[in-house]
Amino acid sequence: MAMERSKRLKGCDFGVQGGSLSRVTCFFWIHVIADRSAHIITYMKNWRLVALVCTAGVLCIALIAAFSLKSASKPVDNGNSVAVADGKPVTRNDRRNRVRVRKSERIRTVEAKDARKKPTFSLDDDDEAKLNEEQRKTIEAIRAALDAENKPRVLKLVQALQASDEWPDGIPKSIKMAAIEALGWFGSSCLPEIAGFLGDSDPDVVQSAIEKYEEALSDFELGDRERSKILIEASKVINDADAIDSMLFELNNMRHSVAVETIKELMVSGNEAAKSVLPDNIEFYTGEEGIKTPEQLDEWLEKNPDDEGDDEFYGPPKD
Repeated sequence: MAMERSKRLKGCDFGVQGGSLSRVTCFFWIHVIADRSAHIITYMKNWRLVALVCTAGVLCIALIAAFSLKSASKPVDNGNSVAVADGKPVTRNDRRNRVRVRKSERIRTVEAKDARKKPTFSLDDDDEAKLNEEQRKTIEAIRAALDAENKPRVLKLVQALQASDEWPDGIPKSIKMAAIEALGWFGSSCLPEIAGFLGDSDPDVVQSAIEKYEEALSDFELGDRERSKILIEASKVINDADAIDSMLFELNNMRHSVAVETIKELMVSGNEAAKSVLPDNIEFYTGEEGIKTPEQLDEWLEKNPDDEGDDEFYGPPKD
């Protein structure tokens, strides 16, 4: 009998696979404990020892069963699992919407703290010394118009600068920066005038103008169609690929139909900088590789139509 048990032990699969114990393993150990207990009873005839062994055996069985159930219930991460929140799958759109909400909340907080402070146009002594009398009058006029929140006056002053014979390199940097700040304070409606500074030879002036496009896109009160118009115009006049790539994240703040129409327009009218970064943004937005034509975008939209609640979330369906 001992030899038979030895053979069984040598040929037995203890059932330890991926951290779990099989039912066969549990029954095997129950059999071993019972067999050993019988021998103890036969040879030792000691009831206290028998009781102790039986108690130990029950505890062992309980521990083995508990370990098996815990291991069997643990999910296996095979790299293809879907993220869940509160027991529900988290989709790509869920993540995008949450990004939009968090971004909107952050903007509201910043704007509340900032209370729409107007630019001061303070000049240091060196900048002040470079201005002639006429130029000092110009910057003072811009400051006065902004203080009075006189948008038409600001536009008229900037348009006069851009139409002058000295434009652009003959206009001091301090005046151009003041003009950009004043235009930017009035929001996206002044972007056509801000676009006139994007061709400046001074990189600081260009960067300041780009930042006004970014600020316009970050306005949480904009609907997705307004956002689309700004993005399309930016892709025509901004030659900084990194800046355009950052702005294209706004596709995720549009309903599917508007985003698809925006991408299709960028394919046609976008400059080289925009077209160079568009493929990666299409892949990120759609979650699919190889979408390169308007027809493929339309096919994707048929499979991923707008949701019923999009009008309330993104704005009116049409202008």
